[in-house]
Amino acid sequence: MTGFRIGNFDVDVSRCKISSAESEQVVEPKVMDVLQFLYSQRGKVVSQEDIFAAVWPNAVFSPSNVQRNIALLRKALKEDSKSPQFIITHPKRGYCLELDKEESSQGVKWPIFVFIAVTVICIAGGWFSFSKQIIKTDFSVLVPVTSNEENESYQSQSHSGDYLAFVRGDDNKQHIWLKEFKTGKEVKLTRNPSTYTSLGWSPDDRALAFIETYNDAVQLAYFNLDMLNLTTLSYSKILEFKEYLVTSQQLQWANNNQIYFIERQKNNNETQLSLANIETKRKKVIKASVGQDWLKLHALSPDQTQLALGYEAGQNNYRIDILNLSDNSSKAIAIVENGIQGLSWHPSGEYLLISNTNKLVLIDRQGNSTDIAFNNYQIIRDASYTPSGEEILMELVNIDVDILRSTNTTPQQYEKLIDTSSVDFLPVFSPDSSKFVFESHRFGLKQLFLYEQGKQTLIFANPNNEELFGVVWSKNGEEVITASKDKLFRINLNSGDYQEIPHPHHSFYLREKFNNEDAILVSYRSEDGVTFHPAKLDMQTLSLTPFTGQGERLACYAMALDKYDRVYFSNNKQVFRLAHDNSFEQLWQADDNDIIGLAVDDQTLNITSEQHDGYLLTMLNLHSARSEVRHIVNEKGNMLINASHDSTQFLYLTKPKRTRTLVRLR
Repeated sequence: MTGFRIGNFDVDVSRCKISSAESEQVVEPKVMDVLQFLYSQRGKVVSQEDIFAAVWPNAVFSPSNVQRNIALLRKALKEDSKSPQFIITHPKRGYCLELDKEESSQGVKWPIFVFIAVTVICIAGGWFSFSKQIIKTDFSVLVPVTSNEENESYQSQSHSGDYLAFVRGDDNKQHIWLKEFKTGKEVKLTRNPSTYTSLGWSPDDRALAFIETYNDAVQLAYFNLDMLNLTTLSYSKILEFKEYLVTSQQLQWANNNQIYFIERQKNNNETQLSLANIETKRKKVIKASVGQDWLKLHALSPDQTQLALGYEAGQNNYRIDILNLSDNSSKAIAIVENGIQGLSWHPSGEYLLISNTNKLVLIDRQGNSTDIAFNNYQIIRDASYTPSGEEILMELVNIDVDILRSTNTTPQQYEKLIDTSSVDFLPVFSPDSSKFVFESHRFGLKQLFLYEQGKQTLIFANPNNEELFGVVWSKNGEEVITASKDKLFRINLNSGDYQEIPHPHHSFYLREKFNNEDAILVSYRSEDGVTFHPAKLDMQTLSLTPFTGQGERLACYAMALDKYDRVYFSNNKQVFRLAHDNSFEQLWQADDNDIIGLAVDDQTLNITSEQHDGYLLTMLNLHSARSEVRHIVNEKGNMLINASHDSTQFLYLTKPKRTRTLVRLR
């Protein structure tokens, strides 16, 4: 079968293409295989197991694979899952491809006079302003910008839309490149390899600013460009940074020879919006973030009168403000969740485009949002409309993190337990340390898996794909609990069922289950945006009780419970124990290393601290106060993330491997 038709859509099986008069969508091969199987069984209800057996014949059944591919098919066929036209869901039975509905819908055409009447009404009523007429939100084709296999990032369009500047390469072996869209020509602008970030065009497109890091020296510089020959003319250094790090993903170059950028102070992580005067080579702070706000992104409006600012404003809270540059007043217009990786203006100046992790969101000045749907499960960075508004350029990032294990007898021998092309992280040992639960982001889905005796099993499909905040085990090892921003999920490992429990609090992070009561030790973010406070979540009443000591909330990084449910917590240098009467005592203090983990086993407190070349594991006897120290060398850059309860096994995360690709959405 090479092709068939569904409603107004032509399906080209060999090219994995679904097209109509309005759109053309290239889907993944497995998505096409699912559609082809449904078509072969059209009119019949087929179960998820039947679909999986046909498309993945030699794999262990995973309903999430089927659900994901069905969702992608519905996007390609432009149908709503709540009122589908073609792929009908039959609860607890499966899916059916209904072509009767499709055939009946083909004969429905709007008479020309209806179209004319609607058009007249739209014009007379003022339904579409000029800015709304040019807003394109329907895209169907995703194509690479270049054919190079190296990582490419920090893309920045010229104001004319004729050129794209970007960084190619990794670490300190990068160069800045320029691509001319009309001819397809690519040229390397930099002579020496270095680390380049944060590109930004001058208003006349004849110069390019950037941040360069070389031998720990960070500087803001620019070079003038010969656009006829696509070469650099001169190089000028503007500023050198010693106490700050520039964190802008893009520089914003204004008409008045000033460049806006975001920087972070090294000693306290405070962020601020600053500008550099190119002529005087001096810096001025425009707006400093306060409280728990961390300034992440900025974008200069097309008329250069305003800046859009993106803040991380609490746990899983990201706020978008509009800053008026004439009087420095600002107004919050929207709150988004799950991260912001890019912020840019639509050419009309009436909308903002948000790179919201693995989706695109268009927000108007009143905070109303619209999702821009396209087939994607990678992280989106720095998405921006072309000047015509007909295309969107962006960077897609795939991150690969694996889980390794070592033992106390062979600490330098790493056994790879979880090896996928996705982010696998947050491994949490069971009470007997025989297995662990971990979170995995495969195909953009945030799910929980169980690893036991060399086998990984999906235990929580997370049907709404919500952000998850921690995992804890029940003390009998038969249940795990995870949390989203407003719900708890109790997952029974024996039956595979789970209970969904709404809670009235904002996001908190699950740490450990209490031993003697049905409660969970959790942490929630403080107002400074950096530290966390411990609290007890009662699973019966869902009340949240913060722990205090001597009248103050406790600020901590790591925390643990002993068998008597006493709370142990640390800042970066000290470890404390909190008694039931809210008094606390200092148990241990680090010398120069930062504490990253705590665990309590019987009468031993295990303290993990980080060194420049590895980790220190300090085993403190709580009776005698004597300690034993073990040094774990880490030469490969792996991150120690967890240890078994008896400290005989250590779980690591590999250094993230990022694959970056520049693409255009049409």
